[in-house]
Amino acid sequence: MSYGAVEQLFYDVSTSRNRKEAFREDAGEVAGKYALSETEREMVISMQVENLFEYGINPMLLMGFWTSVRGPQSMPEYLARVPKLASRLEASSGGKDSL
Repeated sequence: MSYGAVEQLFYDVSTSRNRKEAFREDAGEVAGKYALSETEREMVISMQVENLFEYGINPMLLMGFWTSVRGPQSMPEYLARVPKLASRLEASSGGKDSL
């Protein structure tokens, strides 16, 4: 599996005003410009942050992409999903004591 195209899209949307506006207007068209699998495309277009995190996308890049697209006022929604991600990290690492 390769997440390079997903992370490139996230970087571009996060750093380019034109790409961000284009994504907001038509996410599918922007996603179509990157070599994404159908699964990746669906996760990106529907902003499935939990699935993208589990897929291995850099968490900071993911958060930057989220706030670029949805705006900083959307952080409560994003953060509401983060505990789920944190608990999955704990489960995969054997719990807090093994950190």
